Amino acid sequence: MEVISLDELYLTAMEHVDDPRNMGPLQEFNGHAKITGPCGDTMEFWIQVQEGSIKKASFITDGCGPSIASGSITTCLAQDKKVDEAKSISQKDVLEALEGLPEESQHCALLAANTLKAACDDYLKKQKNQERI
Repeated sequence: MEVISLDELYLTAMEHVDDPRNMGPLQEFNGHAKITGPCGDTMEFWIQVQEGSIKKASFITDGCGPSIASGSITTCLAQDKKVDEAKSISQKDVLEALEGLPEESQHCALLAANTLKAACDDYLKKQKNQERI
């Protein structure tokens, strides 16, 4: 029986841990959110929206490898999507894009999806407030 390591089983997630995409705050953004999950990990997202689409998305986290992988892949999923489309990215979408995470780490995908949604809501709230002016 061949033994498969966790690194091989979760290859896509490990790629995003080793080389996270879009990590670090954006200098110019118009949507932002910071959420601390029940496990204590905090994730922060920034989005730059132009003409209704997310042109740039970035994140930081103080969490573990699965949190880094989840934040990284979520920024990739959000890029070039309309804000409402990006808002609907779910935990399931993040897990599918990562090709899975260990069961005990799947909450990291939910934290990433929720933080992106909150950043989109922040952008939409700011847009609504600007329309009133």
